[in-house]
Amino acid sequence: WTMVAGENASVVYADTIADMAGIDDLANYGEYSGGPTTGETKFYAETLFDLMTREKDPSGRGKVLIIGGAIANFTDVAKTFTGIIQAFEEYQDKLKAVDVKIYVRRGGPNY
Repeated sequence: WTMVAGENASVVYADTIADMAGIDDLANYGEYSGGPTTGETKFYAETLFDLMTREKDPSGRGKVLIIGGAIANFTDVAKTFTGIIQAFEEYQDKLKAVDVKIYVRRGGPNY
């Protein structure tokens, strides 16, 4: 599962996942861009977390969520990550129940 912000990061993440795990393991490929508000980002994250936590992996494997972004000078990282954190607070128990590991990489002039 990926949650990617802007620029060329989306291609890099998708390619890396396909190279390392195989394209069959890329469950979601989503991108938000254009300077979303805290509320918009929270809604996007809640939608993704809802889909991600509906059921456990049939093979018993945990799930991985990659949150990342490229150098996007129009994105206010404080706003976007506040929305993501708010969604985490609401979904933390469900994310733990399906054994989600979370990795974050974010860069750019506004981080």
